[in-house]
Amino acid sequence: MTIYDRIRELRISRNMSQDDLARAMGYKDRSMITKIESGKVDISQKKIIAFANALDTTPAYLMGWTDNIYSSLNLHMFGSDQPQTKEARIISFAVDSMPPDDREKALKMFSAVYSDYIKKSEDKIG
Repeated sequence: MTIYDRIRELRISRNMSQDDLARAMGYKDRSMITKIESGKVDISQKKIIAFANALDTTPAYLMGWTDNIYSSLNLHMFGSDQPQTKEARIISFAVDSMPPDDREKALKMFSAVYSDYIKKSEDKIG
């Protein structure tokens, strides 16, 4: 199944029209969605992430790297089938796209505000 098929399948399963998805993606009308779903237009990495967010899934699912609609690729690789919340996926993808120095800064900022949660997470991870 192609990325275009997955976008169409998810849109339909979420009871979204092409117009609904076009609005969620910031397009002025459904013509671009029609072209994308038919495979006539390639999608940039940035747009893949936007489609994943609009369709409440992950870029990994859209790309065909996993068949689990909700789990991020990283969780899938570590054997977890537990779905993440949309917020957790957004944070995870943002962190995964950062250079290592920025990841460390993000963890420090998050730790400063949410130290109890970070401590619990570190205890679980080991």
